[in-house]
Amino acid sequence: MTKPLAFGVTVLLAIVGVVFAIGAPFLLGVHATLAGLQAASPRLIVMLAASAFVSAAAKAGKQQLMQTALGLRIRFRRTLAITFITDAAFLSSPFGAAGYGVNLGLLQRAGASWTQATTVVSGDQALDLAFFTVAVPVSFVSCIGLIAGLITPKSLHIVAGASIGAIAVACVIWTCRRKLAESASGAIRRVGMPTQPPARWTAFVANVRAEWRHLLSGSHWRLGALLLLTTTQWLLRYGALWFILLEQGYSLPPGFVVAVQALVLHAALWTGIPAGGGGGDLGLAAAFGAWVPHAAVGAALILWRFATLFCPLVLGAIGMLALALARVNRRS
Repeated sequence: MTKPLAFGVTVLLAIVGVVFAIGAPFLLGVHATLAGLQAASPRLIVMLAASAFVSAAAKAGKQQLMQTALGLRIRFRRTLAITFITDAAFLSSPFGAAGYGVNLGLLQRAGASWTQATTVVSGDQALDLAFFTVAVPVSFVSCIGLIAGLITPKSLHIVAGASIGAIAVACVIWTCRRKLAESASGAIRRVGMPTQPPARWTAFVANVRAEWRHLLSGSHWRLGALLLLTTTQWLLRYGALWFILLEQGYSLPPGFVVAVQALVLHAALWTGIPAGGGGGDLGLAAAFGAWVPHAAVGAALILWRFATLFCPLVLGAIGMLALALARVNRRS
């Protein structure tokens, strides 16, 4: 596939995914959804837009701290523009894959080495993973009573058995990880593929590890600030739907709303369709259907998409314009 054709297919998928994501809530009832949108107060719209901006700014602050620790001198406004563009790339590409490449490329263009850019991007992902590793189990525990009310006595044994089985499989994989790695390496050797990485790749990995050790060995306040900014970033993004439902008069436990979003949206991401292609929206509507009528969920999801999809895409366009203007000014 030629590069222009691949780019055209990617853009088409992005448009289709965004259109489906925005249009899916209307499948729950066009008239009721429109009525719910008309009832939304301007204050709510402003607050949702502000939450999208502050969430992106928190992510930019997180990257700025890591960049400074690695010796990079990039102005915060440029880091903010890079963050806007990166978030838009994550949302508008299959599997969110373009976000990583865009982030790496823009950091290198700003003066970062390949090693520094990789350390910042991987550090950002590691902090996000740490947040979800803690937040999702805590969220489930906080709303276990609500979830238990939906499980019938007959299905309780199935749920318990599936949970125990999943834990057992995870424990077996962890216990046998070395043997599994050896088996995989043996299989690779049998098909004739090299098992030793090239010297350049080995040196690159060693440099990234050294940068990581430098980040982790820094002051405690920096690590605390990184964790605080990461928490702010994701609580604002995942708390938007909870706040919208609360404004509509439906008070669900915040932990439940966060946990459901984390599971449904990550599952929708693996469909490969940008923005989940509406699958995440319908999944959320089904998850909240026991407490919120479809008429209210449709309007809530449109407002939620405004905060988590439309606003980041607009901010991404603003970031691209800002970097383009800065480039023109430097040349002149």
